[in-house]
Amino acid sequence: MSDTNAIGFEFIQALSDELSKGQVKLPAFPEAAMRIKGALEDPNMSTQQIAKLVASDPVFSARLLKVANSAAMNASGNQIKDIPTAITRMGFKMAHGIAVSIAMDQVMNAPANPALAEQFQQLWQHSVNVAALCFVISKKQVRHTNLKKNRINPDEAMLAGLMHDIGKTYILNRAESYPSLIEDPEALEQVMLDWHTGIGSAIIENWGFDEAMTNVADEHELYDRVPFTPGHATDLTDVVLVANLMAHLLEEGDQANEEEHLNEWREIPAFQRLGLDDATISEIKDSSREEIDSIISALG
Repeated sequence: MSDTNAIGFEFIQALSDELSKGQVKLPAFPEAAMRIKGALEDPNMSTQQIAKLVASDPVFSARLLKVANSAAMNASGNQIKDIPTAITRMGFKMAHGIAVSIAMDQVMNAPANPALAEQFQQLWQHSVNVAALCFVISKKQVRHTNLKKNRINPDEAMLAGLMHDIGKTYILNRAESYPSLIEDPEALEQVMLDWHTGIGSAIIENWGFDEAMTNVADEHELYDRVPFTPGHATDLTDVVLVANLMAHLLEEGDQANEEEHLNEWREIPAFQRLGLDDATISEIKDSSREEIDSIISALG
């Protein structure tokens, strides 16, 4: 066994032992965010009731107003200064996504180790990029006439994109206790590659999200996957899978090989199911740039 494999195996063995004993210390959803999340999911709660709850949390209130006044949400340019109007403008789904974004910010603290902290920031930026692309892709999806019965809600897609790599975030936090793993970036990368989907789906399930959201964490890198709901043309995971690939291309700035990437993407069933041809992909990357940047800024 190579040194890289041995270092990774030590870390994986520790996680395996925890899993087999049911001792994995999954992060808990923050209490304040949980209350807001629960209220937003309650069909009997009014906007005024939710606004009162939101107003008790200054962090959430500030983020909510920032999003409501972003270019993506406020085309008129009229400044929104109160919480009820902000919630009405963006809707409960978007507000729900912001609550989760704040919760992740509070729970998944950046590691103290500088090398891990840099990876953590890059990972969070990638997650925000994927979330923004998910939102835009879902809005474009309605142009595909075969998908009228299975349109993906853009706000839900944004939330799925934000959480898709949460397993990697967890691993980076845990890696701080394994100095030998930190010193071997190749071993750490392999551990994240092998384990982040299973751990991510366990965290999302632990936070009380539904099967569709759990499935996003588990299958967003399976390019030959089929939608988990029988009879559905596409699902949330398809959107995240596509957004994930597009985000990597934008982040790497590999524009010289864009045609090669497009040729590869044409063969991936998720692109076909979403009806994303070259023209639509180009529109998402270029003409939707302002909207994407606005969402990225709003999510922090």
